[in-house]
Amino acid sequence: MAHLLFVNVASHGLVFPTLAVVTELVRRGHRVSYVTAGGFAEPVAAAGATVVPYASEIIDADAAEVFGSDDLGVRPHLMYLRENLSVLRATAAALDDDIPDLVLYDDFPFIAGQLLAARWDRPAGRLSAAFASNEHYSFSRDMIDLAGTIDPLDLPAFRDTLRELLAEHGLSRSVADCWQHVEDLNLVFVPKAFQIAGETFDDRFVFVGPCFGPRRFLGRWTPPADDRPIVLVSLGTTFNDRPDFFRDCARAFAGQPWHVVMTLGGQVDPAQLGELPPNVEVHRWVPHVEVLERAAVCVTHGGMGTLMEALHWGRPLVVVPQSFDVWPMARRVDQLGLGVLLPGEKADGDALLAAVDVVAADSALARRVAAMRAQVRQAGGAGRAADAIEGYLARPR
Repeated sequence: MAHLLFVNVASHGLVFPTLAVVTELVRRGHRVSYVTAGGFAEPVAAAGATVVPYASEIIDADAAEVFGSDDLGVRPHLMYLRENLSVLRATAAALDDDIPDLVLYDDFPFIAGQLLAARWDRPAGRLSAAFASNEHYSFSRDMIDLAGTIDPLDLPAFRDTLRELLAEHGLSRSVADCWQHVEDLNLVFVPKAFQIAGETFDDRFVFVGPCFGPRRFLGRWTPPADDRPIVLVSLGTTFNDRPDFFRDCARAFAGQPWHVVMTLGGQVDPAQLGELPPNVEVHRWVPHVEVLERAAVCVTHGGMGTLMEALHWGRPLVVVPQSFDVWPMARRVDQLGLGVLLPGEKADGDALLAAVDVVAADSALARRVAAMRAQVRQAGGAGRAADAIEGYLARPR
């Protein structure tokens, strides 16, 4: 059996999609090491992996404040580079004497992942929790354009450091080639039908769709006793410091024929919302997949994790994007007719209630969502991902 390394960072949206894959690989007898930090160590260990910790800068950073800097993206780009360097150094120190057979790295620490594979002369694969990138569509370019930042490769401190790292690790590819590098195995946690420009991706890309497993570390959820239709409302875990939004949502849905489940993440204290109407419940964390199994509508900021969970259960969407990083997903929902796009500045409680009523009653939208649900479920999930990894390991080198 093989020793597999997952290279990741401290992020809900990046770690959670991989946990069921880790569990399946361990079940098949493989040994998995997993790079992450902070509170993510516990669910990673519970999935069966050995945690390789690193010192994370992003875990305690306020993303809205970092990206709000008026510096054309210099601060977030350099923070991104430092995070990759921290991952690289910690992982090399931990595993230089226990070299894995395969390096599987997420889109975020892709610099560290490429350098570790080169350092150990091992094959590598890439993990994409959001959209994959190829010669025709670049998710990173899309986000750079949406954020209005400079290209990191146009930033001398970033470009020169990366060039030095490539030379130090014996990688002959250029800085630009490193940035655009496509591995021979790419696992994408969305179905191909949802991928932007999906028809342009070749067989190096395996669209396994969402990979679900037990998420008891997020708590338990008890369905309401009444028979009102349920709507889940979440703004994700990063750009979600919006107590005003959640208060207005509770006000608008008070007395309406909906049962509202709101999740706040770690930035908003439930006490900030004041007294809630009886048909509204609030949690910091709850397993969304359990709520969505019974829900009628999903209101989300547009993060890929919640989108895939909603589409797995065939739930129509109201997408309320709060930040540049989810706009590609929000646009895709709109393009495919899977829900209503409600830009953040327009999303008060009354507009949200109206949008929920619209998507719940739209039979044509329901048919499109049902068709995407079939695509999600046919993608293969954790089992197909594990098959692809084992097949890749078995290839002659």
